Amino acid sequence: MKGDMRTYGRLIREALPYWKIALLAMLSMAATAAMEPMLPALMAPLIDESLIDKDPNALIQIPLLIVAVFVFKGISEYVASVSSQYVANRTVADIRSEVFAVQLDLPMTDHDAEEGGRLLSRITYDVAQVGEAVSTAWMVIIKDTLMILGLLGFLIYTSWQMSLALLVAAPVVSFVVKKASVKMRRSNQDLQTWTGRLTGLIEESLLAVKDIKIFGGHDNQQERFDDINKRLRHEQMRVIKIQSLNVPLVQILAAITIGIVILIGTQMSARDLLSPGEFVAYITAMGMIFDPVRRLTGVNATIQRGLAAAESIYEIFDQTLDNQRGHSRSHEALPKASLAIRDVTYSYPNAESPALDSVSFDVRPGESVALVGPSGSGKSSLIALIAGFLDPNDGQICINDEPLTQWPLAKRRRQLSLVGQQVNLFDASVADNIRFGWPDATDEEVREAARQAHALEFIEALPDGFNTQIGPFGNRLSGGQRQRIAIARAFIKDAPILLLDEPTSALDHKSREEVLKGLENLKANRTTLIISHQPESLLSIDRTIHLIGGKLSN
Repeated sequence: MKGDMRTYGRLIREALPYWKIALLAMLSMAATAAMEPMLPALMAPLIDESLIDKDPNALIQIPLLIVAVFVFKGISEYVASVSSQYVANRTVADIRSEVFAVQLDLPMTDHDAEEGGRLLSRITYDVAQVGEAVSTAWMVIIKDTLMILGLLGFLIYTSWQMSLALLVAAPVVSFVVKKASVKMRRSNQDLQTWTGRLTGLIEESLLAVKDIKIFGGHDNQQERFDDINKRLRHEQMRVIKIQSLNVPLVQILAAITIGIVILIGTQMSARDLLSPGEFVAYITAMGMIFDPVRRLTGVNATIQRGLAAAESIYEIFDQTLDNQRGHSRSHEALPKASLAIRDVTYSYPNAESPALDSVSFDVRPGESVALVGPSGSGKSSLIALIAGFLDPNDGQICINDEPLTQWPLAKRRRQLSLVGQQVNLFDASVADNIRFGWPDATDEEVREAARQAHALEFIEALPDGFNTQIGPFGNRLSGGQRQRIAIARAFIKDAPILLLDEPTSALDHKSREEVLKGLENLKANRTTLIISHQPESLLSIDRTIHLIGGKLSN
């Protein structure tokens, strides 16, 4: 329960910027709720004065009052609905934006440790569940609670004797709802896990669809999908069974309560302790009270889904983040930079042997060094350590003899550019992808970067030149074209240290030649570390360092 209240409190704080609209919504809900007991209250004079006593004034006034109540209630319901949805939608949009921002700022170790698809499902599934809870639940809770209180007040005022049956039933209903809440919370947490796994499988399958087709992996992936899909369906049915049982149980309790009330009411009416109008008004109000009770009971499932999703979201909000956002452009690039690797050791969790074992070497300012070795020798791990994606277990990495542990991540990464085998481009224009390296770059700087990267010719041949949209991951360009866009992006950033991780290994001969020309321009006057599987380098280098099994080899 303490966890629930803490999560509730955090969600409420998300909505605080919109408190004025929220206040309007609550006042409108209160006005709507105030009109609810007015309807049964008008039933007593309608029957006693209009239908039985034939009072001419009542015959006109009562219908007019009923119309006025419905008009006022309709206006207040409209204002309450629109204003509450405004607050809910703005709050959910803020949470969605914050989830996206936090996930970008998570350290790479957290990204790597996260179960496949879970990061994506937080935005696609968890935020949607929070949105449903925030957009509908709070309106139901506030409005229907006020309605119940107003109708209960009317019932007790009309006949406290009959109302005793309601007071006896209330704790039983509360016990049923509480038990169902605990079970639904657990089931929804399992549902989130399996949704994340399904999302991850879909994501990796769509990215690897060519491999699936080439290697005939359709049946294997379909079997994996069907297995996870079956588990997801199983969890969904568990939630549905609990939710579906909850409402009928409450309705059965309500029916028993109504039977007892009618029995008491007929006895009182027989002894003239209750007029026909009052009896009808009481039964009307009692019938009306079960609608908000049913909605409150039903909305509990939505709340439990939302709370389980909110806990998952706040779990990553509470993690330590990279302190880079907003600071990247506050640090200047050094005019020249040396790179020193000093006794660096790193082991992956649960690995039998270290990926890097006491590795030491220096790269002087402006020097080009090739780091070569077979797969698994630790080359990519070293790149990740230099970039700050991983932290060494022992040793130091220095730029200009300053340990990088003393630098903010933003300052460290301002000194680095990376061009790898796998180029990540975005579904935007060519110019925007080049400018990604430095958003403030002018059109002239973008064009010059493209020229230096030997990309200008093919860019100008595109339908819209620099404004051409290149599709998701740049899939409308060839591999060599994507690589040259990445080189242009590195030119724009103009960092003093250049990391090249097998930048030409996946290219054909002609594309490789064009990319190599751009890389030669890029590494001029920069401190360059070139990662390669082969002892030979197609680029001009000053010296070669061999890395085998995580250790330097002479």
